[in-house]
Amino acid sequence: MLYLWFSGNLFYGAYAVADKLYFGLVIQPQIFAFFTLVNILQVYWYRYKWSFYKVALAGIVLSVVYAGLHVGMWKATEHAVNHDQKGAVKFMGVLPAILIALGFFPEFFVCIKEQSVEMSNFFIMLDISGGVFSTISLAFDHTFDYVASITYLIVVLLDLVLVAMKVYFFLRGTQGLVHKERLRKQQQLQSSSEKVKRLTTEMETEPKHLEEGY
Repeated sequence: MLYLWFSGNLFYGAYAVADKLYFGLVIQPQIFAFFTLVNILQVYWYRYKWSFYKVALAGIVLSVVYAGLHVGMWKATEHAVNHDQKGAVKFMGVLPAILIALGFFPEFFVCIKEQSVEMSNFFIMLDISGGVFSTISLAFDHTFDYVASITYLIVVLLDLVLVAMKVYFFLRGTQGLVHKERLRKQQQLQSSSEKVKRLTTEMETEPKHLEEGY
């Protein structure tokens, strides 16, 4: 998921620069890519227990690769814009939306598996607001960039899917940490009950074995 978002921002950042979008829309994917990189490095640190130097090296390598590809994609997209190669320009604008959309699907899978959406309401609303206001800002440009708007609108749409899932799981009573804690206690109680039954069965069968041996 994180790698898809990181790549999506790489392509969209290059498209935004080449298409000369507003400054805020140009730096937005770079900031998002930076925080995505921080999350990737946190995964290396906490999940895979990499050393500090190894994590730092990975951060430097990923940053250099990002910068190099970003400049290359920017120049390629700029060349396509200058030579009116509309197909290539649209591809560079739509590809980030596809990558970012694909990045949501692992989260959807986890939510369905856990029967709960653990993303905070504040984060989801902030993400939706960012997509809406970014789309609105495109309307104040000399011409509305429909290709650029796809990336923002797809984020809004998929965030709304998460909201719908959250409401659905809430109505089912499976949403949130409270339900998980209650389920954990039920599992512990069931496990304890099974142990008691097993011990009781063993105690009942043991005298029979003694009688047979006698």
